[in-house]
Amino acid sequence: MAQEWESSDYRDTLEDLNRQIEQNPERLDLYYQRSELLYALEDYEAGIKDLDSIVRQNPQDALAYTFRAYGYGKLEQYLAAVNDYSRGIELCPNYAKAYYNRATVYQRLEQWDKALVDFDLAIRLEPNYTDAYYNRGIVHNRLNREQDAIADYSQVIKLQPQDEAAYYNRGNTYNRLKQYPQAIDDYDRAIALNPEDLEAYYSRANVYHKTRVYPRAIADYTHIIKNNPRHAPTYYNRGTTHLGAMNLTQAIADFTQAISLNPNYAEAYYNRAVTHNKMREFLKAIADHQKAIKLKPNYAEAYGNLGLVYQTTGDKQRAIANLTKAAELFQAQSNLPLYQYVETKLRALK
Repeated sequence: MAQEWESSDYRDTLEDLNRQIEQNPERLDLYYQRSELLYALEDYEAGIKDLDSIVRQNPQDALAYTFRAYGYGKLEQYLAAVNDYSRGIELCPNYAKAYYNRATVYQRLEQWDKALVDFDLAIRLEPNYTDAYYNRGIVHNRLNREQDAIADYSQVIKLQPQDEAAYYNRGNTYNRLKQYPQAIDDYDRAIALNPEDLEAYYSRANVYHKTRVYPRAIADYTHIIKNNPRHAPTYYNRGTTHLGAMNLTQAIADFTQAISLNPNYAEAYYNRAVTHNKMREFLKAIADHQKAIKLKPNYAEAYGNLGLVYQTTGDKQRAIANLTKAAELFQAQSNLPLYQYVETKLRALK
């Protein structure tokens, strides 16, 4: 139970309700009041017991089932929650909130099709139900129905133009569809509405990186680092952006910082190795590739690039050994283009 809720007012009210219920055990309204208070105190088990009492006295009380289902959901007893929401819906089939709540439980259970049906019903009963549109958009994303997700987020924005999360999620959906200008526009709106949303900066930076707008990507990653200087993936991503822009010294610095924060960051070692190779620092490149492989033994790209570094330095035997391993891994990973590329390199060497 959350202690900060336990003010003297709450305790006094709870003691008063306890006395009243002891004197009037048939008064259902008192059980409702006490269960609501117990839920506010996050004592869901005790609140559920009061709702049990209501259901025993009145098995046709739809609200009691629905309210009890909410408590079960908070306790992560999802099957019990579904059963109670279903019973409440049987008794009161036009209650949009019950369909919505049951849908959110189906989301927890990753039963996406059932969640979708319930969100549809909630929206049919309440056409301006913004939370239902928003969560249905999330389900559409999980089902890879991006256009339907965009339609739902757009409806949320129509109903609530200041909903930052709807812009952010719609931006992510456009990003998945590789509709990058639309994604950027939505991230811009999300950030304008909530300048503290570092996730929106991060996602926008990733799109700028993919579209090779490197200065803006670097600016966004830098903003994130100022606010969260211990987030290794941001240093790593800024490093890959510097690498793409051929800012090699800055790339090395960022990969090194990412490794400092996460010594097991195989991808950071790999990309630092790639950068060292471009700087013709071959011994450092070899060492970093080997570290990446030690951390990630099936790292096909690392074996492949290490083979190419050995080829550059004239070590044919090690070049062939590493390229052969890369070819085996690419083939096992069903990566045909890179398998064929490595095989071409091997044939040239042999």
